[in-house]
Amino acid sequence: MPLTTPFTPDMIHSLTLSVYEDVVKLRRLFHENPELGFEEYHTSSVIEKYLTDLGLDVITGVAKTGVVGILHGQKQGPVIAFRADMDALPIQEETGAAFSSKKQNVMHACGHDIHTAMLLGAAKALSQIKEQIPGTIKFIFQPAEEMLAGGKHMVQDDVLKNPEVDAIYGFHVWPDLPLGQIGFKSGPLMASMDSFEVTLKGKSGHGAAPHQGVDAIVGGSHIITGLQSIISRETDPVDSVVLTIGTLTAGSGFNIIPEKATFKGTIRTIKDETRQRVAKDFTRIIDGMGAALRLEADIHYQFGYPVTNNAKEQVNHASQLAEKLFGERAIVQLENPSMASEDFSFYLEQVPGAFIFLGVQDDQGGAYKLHNEKFLPDERVMKYGISLYIALALQ
Repeated sequence: MPLTTPFTPDMIHSLTLSVYEDVVKLRRLFHENPELGFEEYHTSSVIEKYLTDLGLDVITGVAKTGVVGILHGQKQGPVIAFRADMDALPIQEETGAAFSSKKQNVMHACGHDIHTAMLLGAAKALSQIKEQIPGTIKFIFQPAEEMLAGGKHMVQDDVLKNPEVDAIYGFHVWPDLPLGQIGFKSGPLMASMDSFEVTLKGKSGHGAAPHQGVDAIVGGSHIITGLQSIISRETDPVDSVVLTIGTLTAGSGFNIIPEKATFKGTIRTIKDETRQRVAKDFTRIIDGMGAALRLEADIHYQFGYPVTNNAKEQVNHASQLAEKLFGERAIVQLENPSMASEDFSFYLEQVPGAFIFLGVQDDQGGAYKLHNEKFLPDERVMKYGISLYIALALQ
């Protein structure tokens, strides 16, 4: 698949290098000034000014703090969207970087600073060659990816309309791949993530007279163990489900049988049909075991992020372009999905697209996992992302 004339891989790399210094400054600015979900006011203002100065059409206030820039190419073609997330995490940074977070207990520990700077760099590069772009590019800067479903709110605010988006792409730095490698996978790439809170009510009593009470801790323990049978005995062994209990709260005294026990957790799947079935199984087991153990169950089950399902056509297209840009050794065809989740899935429910992993693993800041207080990806990864954005826009 040849790149659009007259652009060659070398020319795309040169264009990337021409904006790279600017992008590094932006990344460090965002990293020093992290903001939590739906609070990205400073970040949004920087993005708005930057895109406006490039001459793009700019829309602000999407899903509260989201920003969209629209670049109209001078050739006919589709509408392609690129998405970056802007929010940080409530983590105290311990990287020791000269541009460490200036805010207590707020840090870009998931690489969203890199995602945002990288996309701004692509916007600058592409604005310089808009006469070569066949179609329209939407640059989507989204708030609140971290557990707040900012992507869902962006979709609800019609970010994929006016004009209608034909395909969407997004990148995520990925410490499970070495720096310089890019991970592709069609179909399920990342798991769904649903959450639950269950309160079991029994009858309090004295520890010396258990027969006079209904023990919520003992009953809850049986139920928690029983829930794992959803995976071991009700799910196809070649399918994947993860059921995690993150908290269990009960009791106020060591010699008192508690009336209530509450547990919370998540369920992750990689198939939509499995997701729906597991939700029903979850309720059935709790109601059934609760009744057998004389416990009343109050179940709050919330569907969260869907499965991140990549479209085969967009994955193949992007991987072919990446191979031409960076060589065959840079391309990794991922065999298995990650059981982590991403709200890019909400976009992929509406339009075809591809979510792509950019490797950052090294022996320094990229050696740590996402959401670690020492996670600090190498800025050189942005060259890969910018170049691939440019190639996707030209195609």
